[in-house]
Amino acid sequence: MFGMEGLFISCQANQYVLAEIEGGFALDPTFTRQDLKNAIPDRCFRPDTARSFAYLVFDIALIALCYWALSRTSAWYFEVPLIFLLGTLFWSIFVIGHDAGHGAFSRSRLVNTLVGLATHGPILVPYRGWQRSHAMHHMKTGHLQEEEVFRACRAEQDWFSRKVLFRSGIFVLIGWPMYKLGFRNLTTYDPVHGSHYLPVSDLYASHVKWSWYASLGVNLAFLALYIFLGVQFGWVFALKYIVAPYFIYAAWLTFVTYMQHVAPEVPVYDSGDWSGLKGALATVDRNYGPFNWLTHNIGNLHVIHHIFPTIPHYRLQEATDAVRPVLGDWYMKSDRFVLADFVRTLIGCHFVESEDGKEVWKSAYPFAKNYSGPDETGRKEVPAE
Repeated sequence: MFGMEGLFISCQANQYVLAEIEGGFALDPTFTRQDLKNAIPDRCFRPDTARSFAYLVFDIALIALCYWALSRTSAWYFEVPLIFLLGTLFWSIFVIGHDAGHGAFSRSRLVNTLVGLATHGPILVPYRGWQRSHAMHHMKTGHLQEEEVFRACRAEQDWFSRKVLFRSGIFVLIGWPMYKLGFRNLTTYDPVHGSHYLPVSDLYASHVKWSWYASLGVNLAFLALYIFLGVQFGWVFALKYIVAPYFIYAAWLTFVTYMQHVAPEVPVYDSGDWSGLKGALATVDRNYGPFNWLTHNIGNLHVIHHIFPTIPHYRLQEATDAVRPVLGDWYMKSDRFVLADFVRTLIGCHFVESEDGKEVWKSAYPFAKNYSGPDETGRKEVPAE
């Protein structure tokens, strides 16, 4: 089903488009997670270690090629796209580690841990801390009070810091480093217990402290290497080969995560309405053009990942195709190039308000009221395909 502006919008569950059933409205899915699992071939749940390593080696080879090409040119019009591509490939490497963090790289827990450390270390991500905070995101996706990333807020909680971060769009550039340093949800700041780097953080239980030290050790080793290279070859070298690609990767991570879970049509649930399945379905598959393939489908096949996080990235398309008939109107997908959707979301999603028992995204801009809520837009259920 295609709705206005190329977006699947008939799937707003208990937010916008409510499927009428006998006795009222369908506020909950008529299917279970097991129904969805039954529709997916068993092979989609079995990681292929050799295939996973092939993708990892391919990414590393592309990164090496980019570094070689970057070292052979001094023309800015070659350097800029190469640096952007390099940062994008850092994001691709992160996605491989993301698979490992979910146990989707290999059936071996040890292999997953080693790959996670190896892929996250060079981009200064404390693997164990991120694995825990990411699991918290999966456990409470779409929850108004407990979502781990890009948590929605009421109008009275839309503080100045949120306005600066989200309405300017600057969060895309600095959101990931801020998040790792303790700005959880990019709204609350606890530099000690919210940090991804400190052993006293609430992300590290006593039985995984050893892995915190391993994660930190790998991070510190690469940080020392980067500092050494910067001192040895100068700040221009460091900016060109290390800093700029890092911030491009960080921007990718923040941007994609934001676009996966924030849109006028994406449901937000209060504690009384939230469920694990409805939270998992509060996700949108976006269109990143050629970057869909290059970044291992992390942005364009994300709905199925939230339902079943252990599916390897190379099986996401097959699994998505299998569950779409079951999901029906609960499946959200945008076919427009993602930048157009980003502008729409940036303008239209500032806080949520309760309307008829639903949490509806609202804009603080009077001229943008048409982006939020069924009454303002006149949005209606679209005809079947």
